[in-house]
Amino acid sequence: MNPQRLSWRRLVLVSAGALIVAAVSTTAAQNPPALTDQVVWGGFTEPARLVRAKGWQWDHEVRVWLPPTYRSSNRTYPTLWVTDNSLEVVLAGLLGAGTGLVPEMIVVAVGAPRETGVLEFQRRRTYDFIAAKSQMGPMFAAVPDSMIGGAAGFLDFLVNQLRPLLAKEYRMDPTDHGYAGHSGGGQFGLYVLFNRPESFTKYLISSPAANQPWLDMEQAWFAQHKDLKARVFLSAGEAEATLYAAAQIASTVALVAERLAGRKYPSLELSVRVFPGEDHLTVLPVAYTRGIRYLWGK
Repeated sequence: MNPQRLSWRRLVLVSAGALIVAAVSTTAAQNPPALTDQVVWGGFTEPARLVRAKGWQWDHEVRVWLPPTYRSSNRTYPTLWVTDNSLEVVLAGLLGAGTGLVPEMIVVAVGAPRETGVLEFQRRRTYDFIAAKSQMGPMFAAVPDSMIGGAAGFLDFLVNQLRPLLAKEYRMDPTDHGYAGHSGGGQFGLYVLFNRPESFTKYLISSPAANQPWLDMEQAWFAQHKDLKARVFLSAGEAEATLYAAAQIASTVALVAERLAGRKYPSLELSVRVFPGEDHLTVLPVAYTRGIRYLWGK
């Protein structure tokens, strides 16, 4: 593999009151990597494809990674869906699969195509991840309607459009679909958890921001349901409490964790972690690695 393809620059943007991280390849636009039958981390990355959600004005790039034993077996596998097209970060977290710490699984990475410019990348993910303004409260009142509101449609795309399409091609265990998202993707994870938790069985929610909307959504869910069936790993970096205080990341994790623990939902399994010394950038691989081991660890 060309070493240049592993060269990444990280850019930090603030949008809709939340700190966002975009990992952008420095060479993708000029020389995008060939993904056909590419061997990565002992498994296989299928050819990337572009899929357009119903009602969307742009395509999402979808990358599927198959575990090492996939082609020599007939069994089904757990499937982890990760947003922001963050396949490589999840694969780093799957290193434990070779030692039995976690099972082998299929990974589906969904997000803007890798050659997308940074500002456009950010615009698209903000729309995909954030719910309608009526659900988001005063922190989002000044945000133009056109910038947010896609969360319900994006969830429908993942669960009702893309999942059946891929399930016809790959042996996914229908009872074991997990979600992983960081920052804005973590906000989307909370949106799904408190509106349609049955969409996934496991949730890896890293560094979500803006606490009030999620507390309100949880309150609405609890008013109609007295249980929440999910296994959840919720986390943040210690330094996010000070370096990114305006985004309310640390308080979101703390307040949501307290709310869920206090509810005593019979079917909820919850683990909450604050990683010492980690900030919004450095916590991502740590959160994904530890979250995968909690959610699927043996």
